[in-house]
Amino acid sequence: MTEAINAFFTAWAIEDDTARDAQVRGSLGSTILYADPRTEAALTSADDVASYVGQFSKMAPGMPVSVAAISTTLGFARATVQFGAGDHSQWGQYTADLDDAGKITRLIGFVGMGAPD
Repeated sequence: MTEAINAFFTAWAIEDDTARDAQVRGSLGSTILYADPRTEAALTSADDVASYVGQFSKMAPGMPVSVAAISTTLGFARATVQFGAGDHSQWGQYTADLDDAGKITRLIGFVGMGAPD
């Protein structure tokens, strides 16, 4: 049920536009709503999401992106994602709604781990 989430985030490190776009699109359901702290508004098409991921890939070519942990409840998922490696990595939390095929239909990202101040 979480394969689409892993595929979505590992696509961020793919430098080949065609392969990356195909992997992003393959992880998304027939509808999508994507938002994170760097989007000005929610993205609501697979083309827009693929373009957004492509911008990241161009700004940080080859930067590893990996899902460190996923938990699921009734077609919803929470993923902890690491951008980069070592001392220069950044962490984020994402909540996802998944369709019956396990594809992402809604993905909302937050910076950090949500630790109390």
